[in-house]
Amino acid sequence: MLRRLCTATVATAMFCGLMTGAASQAGAGGQLDVVADNLVTPRGLTWDAHAGRVLVTEAGRGGPSPCAPGVGGYPACFGATGAITSYTPGKKGRTERIATGLPSVINEFSVLGLHDIDASHGRISVVFGLGGEMATRNGLGPAARGLAQTGTIDRKGRLHPVGDLLAFEQRYNPHRADVNANAYGVVRVPGGTLVAEAGGNDILSVTDDGSVRMVALMPDQIVDGKPLESVPSTIVKGPDGAFYISEYSGEPTQLGKARIWRMAPGRKPVVVTSGFTGIIDLAFDRQGRMLVLELAEKGFDSPDRTGRLVRVERDGRRTVLAREGLEHPGGVTVAPNGDIYLTNRTTSLGEADGQLLRLRPGRS
Repeated sequence: MLRRLCTATVATAMFCGLMTGAASQAGAGGQLDVVADNLVTPRGLTWDAHAGRVLVTEAGRGGPSPCAPGVGGYPACFGATGAITSYTPGKKGRTERIATGLPSVINEFSVLGLHDIDASHGRISVVFGLGGEMATRNGLGPAARGLAQTGTIDRKGRLHPVGDLLAFEQRYNPHRADVNANAYGVVRVPGGTLVAEAGGNDILSVTDDGSVRMVALMPDQIVDGKPLESVPSTIVKGPDGAFYISEYSGEPTQLGKARIWRMAPGRKPVVVTSGFTGIIDLAFDRQGRMLVLELAEKGFDSPDRTGRLVRVERDGRRTVLAREGLEHPGGVTVAPNGDIYLTNRTTSLGEADGQLLRLRPGRS
């Protein structure tokens, strides 16, 4: 879908366990509740520590026109229907849209647009996908300029584009399959952001002045003698200071082939664990354990839309935290009190049936 459309510290113990541990299917219980609904194609989310709230991206529903050929020649149609929703926990909880009118496109397969958000380091940073090349964005008109870019959101909810990921992809195209900009993950770093570019199969660095460079090209893996594209879906900073990159993997029929990479500053990424299917997001809990979110446990093309949230224990065992109630989930983040928030129903082609879920895991 994305491509088409050991020292004895908590952190290092977790990292070593990733490489050596075996999988377990034991569930951890916990209460999974809907805390916000009527979201339009929700995707990534983040905890905003400054305001004590969850910020949720809504990719929107595209629009009727203008339209232009996207990846594979399928028409992509534009609409300013993206948004950011804020949820503030409390006895009643408070939900409001803090930004609206953000660029969005819809094609035959999916809605693309605002895909991820980061609220650290004193600003709200965002990243937009597109699923196309320069001719696609140009054909959608000037209002679509923010697609395939990083940006910031000001206090009035206005988008300010920063780094043009599409211009970089069009010029260099590091992964030669095709020209395709469709970023899916962003993380704030001092002086800029790092981006997981699912369309280009690379990790990009974008400075605050808009300069874009490639940090790493995610290599294909060979499965049954054929190359399988990596398709990085997110990048997050781990408790050990390294960055962790998840794979969606190139083909939805390839179950169990998605991997997780660790990229230490100044080093090339290395695989630390594998055996997942269609990883769509990562997070770390308060104990430094990795949370892995799969879009669909049985693959995107399966009629069974059930996803899965898996916790990787410090010894490498895997505990399923949630399965029932997850229907094509798209993002995961953790609040300071340990509550886990997830976006749900993220592939509904613009229907306002998306959800924000809260999971309160049992003691462990």
